[in-house]
Amino acid sequence: MSLKKKRYLSISLISLVFFLACIILGRLKYSTNDDTIMNLIAAGAFGESSQYLVYNNIIFGYVLKVLYTVIPGVNWYLWSYLIFNLFSVIVISAVLTDGFSLPVTAFITSALNLLFAYDFYTEIQFTQNASFYAIAGCVLLLSLVLKRKRSISGIVIATLLISMGVMARAVGAGIVLPFLGTVMLFIPCFFKKELKNALITFVAPIAAVLICLLANYWAYYMNPDWKYFMEWNTIMVEKCDHGNYNFNWDKEAYLEAGFTETDFQLLDQWVWNDTEYFNLDKLRTMQKIGQGTRKDKLRLDPEVFKYTFQKLVETPKYGASSVVFVLLLLFSLLFLKKRYKLLLVIQTAWIFVLYYVLTCSKRIMWRVESGVWLSAILTTVTFIICTGAYKDNALYRLYEKRRKGFSIAAAMIAVLSCIVFVCGQYSFFITEKNGHVVYDPDFTYEKVKAITERDGFYIVDVDTTYGDLCGAKNIFDMDRKYLDYYANFCQIGGWIQPSPIGLYHANVNEIDNPMKALVDRDDVFYIGGGERAGYVYVFLNEKYGPGINMEMVDEVCGAPVWRYYW
Repeated sequence: MSLKKKRYLSISLISLVFFLACIILGRLKYSTNDDTIMNLIAAGAFGESSQYLVYNNIIFGYVLKVLYTVIPGVNWYLWSYLIFNLFSVIVISAVLTDGFSLPVTAFITSALNLLFAYDFYTEIQFTQNASFYAIAGCVLLLSLVLKRKRSISGIVIATLLISMGVMARAVGAGIVLPFLGTVMLFIPCFFKKELKNALITFVAPIAAVLICLLANYWAYYMNPDWKYFMEWNTIMVEKCDHGNYNFNWDKEAYLEAGFTETDFQLLDQWVWNDTEYFNLDKLRTMQKIGQGTRKDKLRLDPEVFKYTFQKLVETPKYGASSVVFVLLLLFSLLFLKKRYKLLLVIQTAWIFVLYYVLTCSKRIMWRVESGVWLSAILTTVTFIICTGAYKDNALYRLYEKRRKGFSIAAAMIAVLSCIVFVCGQYSFFITEKNGHVVYDPDFTYEKVKAITERDGFYIVDVDTTYGDLCGAKNIFDMDRKYLDYYANFCQIGGWIQPSPIGLYHANVNEIDNPMKALVDRDDVFYIGGGERAGYVYVFLNEKYGPGINMEMVDEVCGAPVWRYYW
């Protein structure tokens, strides 16, 4: 077996050890319930149109729909991400260890798996995954350009990874672009005759990305119902996620336009599934009135600069990526030539710029931060390794003199890290999971299952259904048996409402306006906490009353069932 094949085999085996230890022994979960909702959409819980995942690309949606239909007993949404996460780690490890001995390859691969294990083998999040796939594909392309190779298999793999990144979430995949573009400017061939050959490497990935983007545009913006929702959702993201359009900031204008304080109290609590009152025109009016007091505009502000620095200082609390980048920066400043120092300085500037933009938009989250740090680290390290810059310093010369000793130490550390990691996961498996691969059912499972078995139709509070798994039994369980799981209820709010897929079962039950149906129909009930039920009561009387009453008629696993009536 050639050294190259041995390297690939060792990378795959080491990565597989870490991967299986996390999946079998650890606590696999979705980082946010956004993934749970999309998983349940893909499994068919919200209805037959399961290709519309909203934040995932339509092509990915159709692929999942086919997989769930052909092999219905597998949670394809989850396993698609897990397999691509493992594959991305293997690709990145292969790129960064090219030219190194087997012991050093094992050491680097173990280090990378330790760095990636939590974010990509344990806590699954689609935006974070999107960045990771795009980074893996881009560093592979970058290595081909730097080594002046025209590898068809390499281009195909890179195209697949980048496409999957765009399909997971285009915005997440796009984070890599400023860092990749900066590295490209430092490649000598981009100022010589080889420019044409280098650019050919990017033709297939760019074409694939365009196909994904055009397909998604056609699915969501050429369809009138989905186009309506996408604009509606954009405005609600500006309000609920970015903190804009506060009633008290423009109170007189909102009152004059027909809004009430109750409207904003409901919106702030993610209660808005009145398709007649909270329609797109109403939201456009809210947006227009609140433009002057928006808090997420890109601006030069000393307070934003201060907060950006604070967030950068705090990043080591959430992961090791920022620490790795600082070490890389120090290494370049101490040991590398001027152009590599300049590259790291520019990459550092990009990190600050992106953090500043995120601070302005009030949307700094680790799933986005992770993509920023990993893009900066992996594109830069790929450039340093593939150009051989690391060889021209005292540290490498010391390594060359004592290569055998370093190799033995590297192999021992690699083996030890695998053993320690597996032992740590096993300890968690015994003490926290009680020796069970699959956790006990999620706390919302019995409640939601009980609702699905009742007669009538239910408008459900988001807190009742939006737990970690939104009523599913466990993370591995969300397969095709969940088809039409939500057949007799829909949520009163949340980001999936009022999309066509979110309203699918309401429409099947001849309900166009879920909120109004609470008083128009005797077989429609509200399930949720008393506070939100009270706000709904006030809202219904404002819009469709007066004279509407409410009473608690039952209870489902501790969640009160309310009836609104004349």
